[in-house]
Amino acid sequence: MDLLKLETIALWIAIVIYSVITVVAIFAAVLRKRPERSMLALIALAVASHTVAIGARWMRIGHLPVGNGFEMLSANVWGLMLALLIAYWRLPKVRVFAAVLMPVVIMLMAWMLLIPVKESSLPPTYDTVWLFVHIGFIKLFMGCAFVALGMSGIVLLRAAGIGHKRLAHLQPDAALDKTAYRCMALALIFDTLGIVAGSIWAQNAWGHYWSWDKLEIWSLVTWLAVGLTLHVRATFRTRPTTNAMLVLTTWLIAFFTFFGIPFVTTALHKGMV
Repeated sequence: MDLLKLETIALWIAIVIYSVITVVAIFAAVLRKRPERSMLALIALAVASHTVAIGARWMRIGHLPVGNGFEMLSANVWGLMLALLIAYWRLPKVRVFAAVLMPVVIMLMAWMLLIPVKESSLPPTYDTVWLFVHIGFIKLFMGCAFVALGMSGIVLLRAAGIGHKRLAHLQPDAALDKTAYRCMALALIFDTLGIVAGSIWAQNAWGHYWSWDKLEIWSLVTWLAVGLTLHVRATFRTRPTTNAMLVLTTWLIAFFTFFGIPFVTTALHKGMV
């Protein structure tokens, strides 16, 4: 089987399974069912298939496939789903968060499918290990923030009176808030390391650590938003609902930074997140 065919088949298998996971997660939450082993197996299978698709494309084009909009969205969906897989495995008491997060994944996959599937090319300045380090840390940051969003989503649904009875058997809001806080703390660490690695890469590639382009400015705004979210909770002992709103706002800022700005900016590293 040639690499293009392998990539296409593996990607569509992943897309189909992601869709099935979304439907099962939502119906399980609504009907108070717990198909946890099946869900864990499906998520693992989908991530594995998506990994094969990305690997086949990498081998086919000869470089890390993050050079255009299609590749960027595919890589980000893969990163978010890997984070969801790990969280689903390690946080068995709150696995209903998958029903909160999977619609976001489906939205991104639909967006990806609307973009022409073009092969990307990278300039020589991207041939450095710091590119991998930078992107890796940003993926870890987004993954941690994504899991925190899932915990916060449950808190906000309860506060809004949506599915209150169906969510009553889960951990109390304080416990969910604590998990979200820990995830956001990890997110801040990874985001910081990602910015530092990106600055080193920029110095090697273009001779300056920081150029104040749109993506860099918004990455700084995102970093400040994460820090503010953690600071407010730790200093003012705010309620779980307030903390959940802060996490949601921070996620929206991060989403705009890493999913919106690369599509409109003319920065040197356009699309490279």
